[in-house]
Amino acid sequence: MKKFEEVMSVSNEIENITAEEAKKKLNDPNVQFIDVRDKESFSKGTIGNAMHLDRGLLEFYLAEGSPIENDTFKNNPDKEYVVFCGLGGQGTLATKTMKEMGIKNVKNITGGMSEWNKLKD
Repeated sequence: MKKFEEVMSVSNEIENITAEEAKKKLNDPNVQFIDVRDKESFSKGTIGNAMHLDRGLLEFYLAEGSPIENDTFKNNPDKEYVVFCGLGGQGTLATKTMKEMGIKNVKNITGGMSEWNKLKD
């Protein structure tokens, strides 16, 4: 069985940004934030106008022809997507998945909502 460090080593294969770097992109119309936490966490608060895409269904949202395909990606291939979760792990894996499925400009917020919330203090 793989160790946690091996699973998270995909972090080296994606682009990671800090919460502070992400904050600078918040009002950019060419950037879409994507919250991959569960629906309950999302409903308690998210970043800006982030789109909710549950991590467990991500491939189905992205796959062309899927019954729940999200047209946002097909209609906006040049948009920048900033992914986040609670602590960074799911966001890392989701960013890797999105990259593998053909999303060109996708970044992960290192530390997720946990780091984002520190900016408010």
